[in-house]
Amino acid sequence: MPAKPLAAAAAPSVAPVAADLPPPAEGTPDALRLWLSTRFHKARQRTAELVAPLGVEDLMVQSLPDGAPAKWHLAHTTWFFESTVLEPCAPGYRTFDTVFRQLFTALDDRFGQHLPAPILRLLSRPTAAEVMRYRDHVNGAVLHLIDRVPEERLEEISERVQLGIVHERRHQERLLSDVKHAFWSNPLRPAYEPPATLPPSPPLEQTWIGHTGGVVQVGRDDPSPGFDHERPRHAVMLRPFVLAGRPVTCGEYLAFMQDGGYAKPTCWLGDGWEAARAEDWQAPLYWEWREGGWQVFTLYGMRPLDPNEPVCHVSWYEADAYARWAGKRLPDESEWEAVAAGKECSGNLLGNGHRHPRPGVCRGTEGPWQLFGDVWEWTRSAFMPYPGYTPVEGDGAQSGRFMANRMVVRGGSCVTPFDYATPTTRHFLRPTTRTAFTGIRLAEDA
Repeated sequence: MPAKPLAAAAAPSVAPVAADLPPPAEGTPDALRLWLSTRFHKARQRTAELVAPLGVEDLMVQSLPDGAPAKWHLAHTTWFFESTVLEPCAPGYRTFDTVFRQLFTALDDRFGQHLPAPILRLLSRPTAAEVMRYRDHVNGAVLHLIDRVPEERLEEISERVQLGIVHERRHQERLLSDVKHAFWSNPLRPAYEPPATLPPSPPLEQTWIGHTGGVVQVGRDDPSPGFDHERPRHAVMLRPFVLAGRPVTCGEYLAFMQDGGYAKPTCWLGDGWEAARAEDWQAPLYWEWREGGWQVFTLYGMRPLDPNEPVCHVSWYEADAYARWAGKRLPDESEWEAVAAGKECSGNLLGNGHRHPRPGVCRGTEGPWQLFGDVWEWTRSAFMPYPGYTPVEGDGAQSGRFMANRMVVRGGSCVTPFDYATPTTRHFLRPTTRTAFTGIRLAEDA
């Protein structure tokens, strides 16, 4: 008998929210309180929705050394609100359980002692029900604080809560990525959700978007809470270039494989060639040869490979090798942002409910298509600080400590929350990463 989904039995006490409200430009403190509590409701509700298809047993599985069980994600995002919002700002707040601080703190030493990541899969206790009670406890306390905090401290509380929301939404994507790998590691190849039925899409022909180059502005300059590595806004000089109108498809990547791309050292950087040999890469992660054809594992289970959908789950080394094979290159992150600036930040993102890249569809425009959603797009840019970057002490979203041995990806994926996919969003991954929903968009000099 299948396990009863935990979220159905013990869901957090958050009310359904249809959509985010825009931040009140000018208004009463009550308007800010309503806006903030609404955003908090929605972020916490979305995480509960994501674990609803999982049984209690599923919540404990950790298949990646640097991953985490779904139960830990549920508790860790709650710990963040408790440690960042409630303990320093809520007079009289009673910590749910002091032991949770060690169990569910961040997996680095910024917050004191913590458990090594491989130990997380052993945490059968506290139980999943206790973790959900922990979420309820913190949810109620945060909402009470928003409602009762004196007006002179409301702005400070708003910034802290919004930082927690940004943190929670980032973990929603990590949670789904960890769940997908855990289910793929299961020989039964179970589905996270029932298969989605979509009409077939014709192939979208590749086009190229020209840019004249020159001085462009990149980065964020708004004061809203977010990740420090996206600031400050600054000028960049670009040479003329062209950017592909859509991402590389599975069918195009299959041609690279059939041409012996994984066996041609001339296509690969030295470190990439060594990684491909050491890990025996022969195809993107989750591709399997079955019954005379390629199939791909998705959050809906195994399905035949669709040649028209964007290729997904490739490392930076594979993306770079494909680009060399195709006679192109990966875009610089400033080139990507220059083309994306001013474009509508919409696409196949987490809120759409389709948790797999979809084939591109021409909507009567000249492109580019699928800039936001479907797959994160590797760039050739190393993750480095912007000119004038200054780390913010005590900022829980601080990312300066990661500015080594990572490459920048842009655009968001099918499991990226919609407000984390903007023209200025910089995400960063190790060049060997394949578990993230990463794909390829090509570029070349004009």
